Amino acid sequence: MVPMRDGVRLFTAIYTPRSAQGKLPVLLERTPYGAGPYGEDAFPDTLGPSELFAREGFIFVSQDVRGRMLSEGTFVDLTPVLDGAGVDEATDTRDTVDWLLKNVPCSGRVGQWGISYPAFYAAAALAGAHPAMKAVSPQAPIADWFTGDDFHRNGALWLPHLFNFIADFGRPRPHPTEKWPTPFRHGTRDGYAFFLAMGPLTGANELHFKGGIPFWNDVMAHGTYDAYWKARDLRPHLKDVRPAVLTVGGWFDAENLHGTLQVHKALDRQSPATDHRLVMGPWFHGGWGRSSGERLGGVEFGSATSTFYQSAIEFPFFMHHLKGAPDPLLPG
Repeated sequence: MVPMRDGVRLFTAIYTPRSAQGKLPVLLERTPYGAGPYGEDAFPDTLGPSELFAREGFIFVSQDVRGRMLSEGTFVDLTPVLDGAGVDEATDTRDTVDWLLKNVPCSGRVGQWGISYPAFYAAAALAGAHPAMKAVSPQAPIADWFTGDDFHRNGALWLPHLFNFIADFGRPRPHPTEKWPTPFRHGTRDGYAFFLAMGPLTGANELHFKGGIPFWNDVMAHGTYDAYWKARDLRPHLKDVRPAVLTVGGWFDAENLHGTLQVHKALDRQSPATDHRLVMGPWFHGGWGRSSGERLGGVEFGSATSTFYQSAIEFPFFMHHLKGAPDPLLPG
């Protein structure tokens, strides 16, 4: 458990190569989805963005963000960035890096990555990043949940996506736990029939949530682009960014194409001196890390686009900034 500046402790899994000699760079992922499997004898199937990293000598760190799974504290969806005025994801990341530098055989160079919600935490870490944070890759990051990411399209609610996500993810835990909530049961495979029976949006609480899902209640209470949503807009805080940044997204990403492009535009506009690159490909949400990228549905691309990205772009990016390998000279 890694202590934060306010005393809250975050569950943090650390994987160090047995054959390690000397100090190694750290690759960090912060996630609301669980840093498990949990237990001293339990190990994940993969470590890092791709299998290439495990062969090269990195310390892999996965952390439950505050209020999720085994971490202490209270979870806040899309925590507002406070720019040093209080505890937020940037300070939690900074405190985590500071602890790692003092407690693991770290070379003094740290990188962070994540896909989707974990990409929000990676991008949020750019605001006042720790000096040891040298490279960050937000992949399909969330920029603004009202204007275009995940649950809204220009303010129009994407009801099935929000409901189905929040029905499980949004249920508060009574205490730190290794287990996810029991999956929500719709009672039918017919989505149209389910939402037709629910009726107006008030039916979600009347029939299903019973007022017990805070984020649903917040969305219902803030149907316009008010202070609640503006406080969760990541873009204004992407200024004077010091780490190198590799923002990644897919043209066929139904969830966070908006966030990917908006993070890139914000960095270009507000942090022009940052070493920043944008990678876009013919991928679905996270497809660059979860498939070979040879096809999408019935469309074949003629090459393994994801495999190419992993070996020729992502891996060299982190190797250069964290281990001093040659600069891959990625186009700007």
